[in-house]
Amino acid sequence: MVFGKKKAKPAGDQPTLGGEEIVLPPLEIKTAGIPKDEAQGLMIAARQLPGYPVAIVLVANAISARADRILMDYSAQGAVVRYRIDGVWETLPPLDRPTGDAALVVYKKVFGLNPAERRAKQDAKFATNFKEIDWVVNFTSAGVPNGERVLFQIDTKKPTIKTLSDLGMRDAMQESFRGMLNGDKGIVLISGPAGQGLPTTWRISLESADKFVRDFVSMENKADADPEIINVFQNFFEPGVGDTPEAQFEKILLRQPDVLVMPSLINSYITDRVLDQINQHGKHSITRLVANDAVDATIKLLSTYKTEAKEIIKVLSGVLNQRLVRRLCDRCKQPFQPTPQLLQKLGIPAGRVQKLFQPTIPPPPEQRVDAKGNQIEIEICKKCNGRGYFGRMAIFELLTIDDKMRQAIMKSAGNPDAIRQFAKQNGHLGFQEEGILACALGMTSLQEIQKMMASK
Repeated sequence: MVFGKKKAKPAGDQPTLGGEEIVLPPLEIKTAGIPKDEAQGLMIAARQLPGYPVAIVLVANAISARADRILMDYSAQGAVVRYRIDGVWETLPPLDRPTGDAALVVYKKVFGLNPAERRAKQDAKFATNFKEIDWVVNFTSAGVPNGERVLFQIDTKKPTIKTLSDLGMRDAMQESFRGMLNGDKGIVLISGPAGQGLPTTWRISLESADKFVRDFVSMENKADADPEIINVFQNFFEPGVGDTPEAQFEKILLRQPDVLVMPSLINSYITDRVLDQINQHGKHSITRLVANDAVDATIKLLSTYKTEAKEIIKVLSGVLNQRLVRRLCDRCKQPFQPTPQLLQKLGIPAGRVQKLFQPTIPPPPEQRVDAKGNQIEIEICKKCNGRGYFGRMAIFELLTIDDKMRQAIMKSAGNPDAIRQFAKQNGHLGFQEEGILACALGMTSLQEIQKMMASK
C-alpha cells in the first residue's frame, strides 16, 4: 500500500497535503542514542507539528517502494525529493518550501537535532518496524551551495541477502569460489568498484566459507569495523590508541588461526607477516580492496605492496570482482528471439541461445491513448509497479591465478589490457561474457549489461 493522497474531502481534523487527505501509515520512529523517555517525549511533541504527516509518509512510501535512499535537496523554491530504487533515482513531485521545511523540522526534532541549523552537518540514526520488518535508517543533513541536502539511508536490521545465489552468482562459479575460500597456503582477493555492493559480497563470502573446521580470525580498524560474522573472531586496532597494529597482529598469531581475515593488509610489516604465515605455516588469508575489475584489483594489490609483490603473486590463488545490475521482474519479463545479427554482435555462436529476456515497461501516461486520443487503461505489473525490474544482483568475474597467469601478470604489470587479453585467451570469462550468460538465464537484460559495461 502507498500512503499519501486520497480523494479530497471537506475540511476537518484529518491532515492534508495539497488540499487532499493524507493517510498516515503505522510507522513509529525510535531514535538511537537518546534515552527512551526523552525519545518518547520528542515523538509526542513531533506528532503535534504540522509537518508530521508529510515527514512520516515520505519515509513509509520509500520503504513501500523498496527504496534504499531518500534524497531531499532544498533550495529557495522548495524541496526536490528523490527515491533510489534498485540503484536508479526516481524524482517525486516537488514539495513547496513551507511543506518541505515543516517536514524537515519534524525529522530534526525527533532525532534531537537543531532544526534551526541548516549549514553544519547533523547525523542521526533511528529504527522502525514497518511491514513486519525491522529497519535501520541513517539520517544526514548538511548545507550545500544552493541550500541544504538531506539523505536517508534505509537498510533492513537483518540482512535479506544471505547466499551467493541470492547475489546472483551462478552455480559453477560458486563451486570454484568456495574452493578458493576453503583452500590453504594462499590469498583470496575480493574486490569491486566503490558503491557496487562490495561490503555485502565480503560478508556473504565469509559466511559461505567453511568456518567449522578452521579458526577464522580478523584484524580490523575499529573505525571501519565490519558487522559481526558467526565463527569469525574479530580483533580491532585503533591508530594512536593502545597497541600498535603490528603488536596487535602478533597477539593474534598467538591464537594460531587457520585463516587470517584481513579487510586491509594495513602495511608492509603486516603483509610480510601474513606471507610468512602462509609460506611457513600453511595458513590462508582473505582480503579485499576497491577496484574496477579482477585484473585492476590484482595490479592495485601488487602496486600497494611493491616490496612484497613477488611473494604476494606466488600465493594469490583467485580474485573476485563484481558489478551491480537490476534484476528483471520475474512476473512480467518478456522473452524474445534474438536476431542472428544480435547474436553475432554479442559473440554468441548461432543456435547457442534461443531466447533472451527484456523488461515490460508500460508507456508513459500521455501515450496511453487510442487512435482517437481517448485514454486507455494499461495493466501495470503489481510486483515491480511497471519498472520492469525488481531488486538488484551482481555480475561476477572470477580470475583464477595459476602459474601461467602469474607469469603474464608479472610480465605485463604495466599493461592491464594485455593481461585481460591473456586471461580471455585462457578461458577466463569477463564481465561481458558473464553478463550475457545472465541475460540468457533471464536474470537481467541486455540494456543493463550495456550500462554496466559503459560505466567507469
